[in-house]
Amino acid sequence: MHRRNLLKTAAAAAAASVIPMRQVWAEDVPTINLDGDSISLDKKDVHDFANSLNGIVLKPDSAGYDIARQIWNRYWDRKPALIARCTNVADVVSAVKFARGHNLLTAVRCGGHSMSGKGMCDGGLVIDLSYMNDVQIDVKNKTASVQGGAQLGDLDRKALPFGLGTTAGVVSHTGVGGLTLGGGMGRLQRRFGLAIDNVLGVELVTAEGKVVTANAKENPDLYWGVRGGGGNFGIVTKFLFRLHTMDPMVINFGFSFPMDVAKDALKLYFDFSTGADKDLFLLGGISMREDGTGGVSIGGNYFGPQRNVDRALQPLRDFGKAIRDSVFPIEYVKIQQVADDGFNAPGNRHYAKGGFLREVNDDLITTLIERIEPLASRRFSVGLLPMDGAPSKVGAKDTVWAHRDAAYNIDSSSKWAVNNSDVDEENVAWNRAYWKDIEPFTRGFYVNQLIDENQDQVNTNYGPNHARLVDVKNKYDPTNFFRLNANVRPTV
Repeated sequence: MHRRNLLKTAAAAAAASVIPMRQVWAEDVPTINLDGDSISLDKKDVHDFANSLNGIVLKPDSAGYDIARQIWNRYWDRKPALIARCTNVADVVSAVKFARGHNLLTAVRCGGHSMSGKGMCDGGLVIDLSYMNDVQIDVKNKTASVQGGAQLGDLDRKALPFGLGTTAGVVSHTGVGGLTLGGGMGRLQRRFGLAIDNVLGVELVTAEGKVVTANAKENPDLYWGVRGGGGNFGIVTKFLFRLHTMDPMVINFGFSFPMDVAKDALKLYFDFSTGADKDLFLLGGISMREDGTGGVSIGGNYFGPQRNVDRALQPLRDFGKAIRDSVFPIEYVKIQQVADDGFNAPGNRHYAKGGFLREVNDDLITTLIERIEPLASRRFSVGLLPMDGAPSKVGAKDTVWAHRDAAYNIDSSSKWAVNNSDVDEENVAWNRAYWKDIEPFTRGFYVNQLIDENQDQVNTNYGPNHARLVDVKNKYDPTNFFRLNANVRPTV
């Protein structure tokens, strides 16, 4: 058994061991309903619900509650009335029916990586899938069956020993469910497309508590909707992914340039990435540390024949001003874990804005560099990811993702210490001001980077697919039960 799976199993056993086999509820439970009103759940109803599950239900005074409510972005400190830690599809069905029956505000937690913290809620019910993390690989058919609570690392570790892989983000502790439903960018996207481009089907629990299958033949409207429409239509309890043959060993590279040549280095990145070899994953970055030092980085991975890597990276070396030039082979599974710590480690406070660039010009480069200022309380970074290659070959209406013509995705992110809430306002205000100057160069945004966009922005972001999304919402969730997401509002 893999060490991570062993730890998860031990954690589940430990959680279960501190909760009586039949949970006892001595008092009614105060909660929040979908209208935002305070209501009280009868203790008998909660008792019956809790003891109907194979998993466990936690309330604020339960052992393990504070750990279970922790999410990746600690900027959000939400306290649900109940957390249902499901272990199978029947548990999810019971949780949905219980929540619907009592009109409860309900959040769905997979990996807990939502930038806007929507995997947790205040006063409502959280349906937690984190114990549903099984991954099964079908080597013959090159597919992976992945439960909705699995993390990206679970998928990578199971698939790569067979020389198989698919697009699965860049941080291994991200949840498969949230990443995929929003689109799913990652290191392999230029070769194999977005995560949604590799989804062959899903098993989903609807707002009525029905278990349905959606693929190209069964419920094709729902199959279309879940590929980029987020969690608007139900809870995906299982994904079926297409896998691709790939070498488990890849080349990792990183070049860093000082701030005094930042504009030239950023122009180098854009020039180099335009029309670059599709075997290259290219991530451009601008960073400013707490001490005021910073610079431009160009890094990524090369997935082609190792004999060709020097030629592929030669333009970066010809620039001649790098203060770091690192190129080495590494297992793909390990490179997927490199970004797990540091900026992306769980337990920090984050604020970010993002969008898609349709073109790049000198005004954009100047704005990106000159508007950055050091701030002692936080670390700041800008990330740039090319959107050409396989993602651009898919039609804008073939999936919900309407941004197939984007040249780059760009995001600006601030990170500061979890125990430093005194500087929340300062950091958020700074990032918003920075993004105000960048946003005119963008059109639309990655729904997984949603943080405080208003409903009109969300509707517009779905572009020509919004009306069709509303039709799917009207059919599968007409009461907008699943609303803690980049929400598609029903009209019935």
